[in-house]
Amino acid sequence: MKTNPSSLQINECISFYLNNLLIKDYTMKTIDNKSENLRFFREWLHSQNIQNLQSVDLDVFEDYMAFLRNKKCNNKDKNLAPSTVRSRLTSVRVFIQFLTKREIVTHREVEKFELPTIGLILPKPILSYEDVLRIIKQIPQNTVKGIRDRAIVECFYASGIRRSELAALNLLDVDFSNYQLRVVQSKNKKDRYAPFGKTAGKWLKKYLRDVRPLYASLCSGNAFFLNTAGMRFGTSNLSSLMSKYIKKANINKTGACHQYRHAAATHMLDNEADIRHVQEFLGHASISTTQLYLHVSKAKLRRVYTKTHPRAD
Repeated sequence: MKTNPSSLQINECISFYLNNLLIKDYTMKTIDNKSENLRFFREWLHSQNIQNLQSVDLDVFEDYMAFLRNKKCNNKDKNLAPSTVRSRLTSVRVFIQFLTKREIVTHREVEKFELPTIGLILPKPILSYEDVLRIIKQIPQNTVKGIRDRAIVECFYASGIRRSELAALNLLDVDFSNYQLRVVQSKNKKDRYAPFGKTAGKWLKKYLRDVRPLYASLCSGNAFFLNTAGMRFGTSNLSSLMSKYIKKANINKTGACHQYRHAAATHMLDNEADIRHVQEFLGHASISTTQLYLHVSKAKLRRVYTKTHPRAD
């Protein structure tokens, strides 16, 4: 690792910290997110005429938190979401802790700062199984694009994988013998296997046999899902495609790729799946993340309520 920065100037310390994350093999998405959050902090410090990080004490932290809580979203009349405020503060707190650990910043004021709580934030209204079927009906079943799009929706719902994970699928990652996907270096930088069912398998095989050869080009490589240009699907294009079919279904619910992941987890819990199995299915590092779906599993709550509440009849 390179030696400590020669000064406590904000730009130099941020660059040193981000380079350290790069050396430690953090994902570029994580580094970009931290970089953006630290950019907001740096701009605010400049507005307060604070140039040296040794001056960042508990009062500065609390002033920055107050600023974020009162800040409006871009082009909107709403304040930043509590989760956004906490995320930005967390990035700054971890950054200062790193500098303290390296003895670049000598005081330990950051240890006294408590991050704001945000409470439980439920996801958007979850697609029901009937919603999923209605969305599928919006997809043409006998066109090249329709077969591909049906295979994508079936894959999302059957396996519960993330948008970035589906985009990264390669040909050898789809195991039709064991009905499972090999998810390589997912969000927690761990490989895992995600199961899929026979219906999804049927459409994945149909896409592979009838559609992919028509799209494939020298640029396709080993990518499993291809766009019309023969290239690997980009994540933003996947979102646009999935959002289009949800809107066409006219079910008064919004969202895109992640909706199928939410739906898969919730429907499994509705049908008495053990939460530990759902955790493994989703690839969550912590079961506390999976427990969120217990709060949206309405069918399970209804069954328990009907069985146990004396006035449920």
